[in-house]
Amino acid sequence: MNNTQQESQQRIAAEQEADYTNPLPSGGHHKKTDFGSVPSPIRYFGYFFFTSATVMLVIGVVIQWFK
Repeated sequence: MNNTQQESQQRIAAEQEADYTNPLPSGGHHKKTDFGSVPSPIRYFGYFFFTSATVMLVIGVVIQWFK
């Protein structure tokens, strides 16, 4: 083998090793959440939490607007 073939094989081996030792941190593609599969108490708590947070934000903006 000549030097260029040796270097290219070493580079390929290093890239393959880097792929093995450094997996992607995300763990794959994100899936859309199916809220129908979430248990009812957790789902209703989420609805309550986000609705109340939105209502409090709107009330806070209205109070600041009338000051």
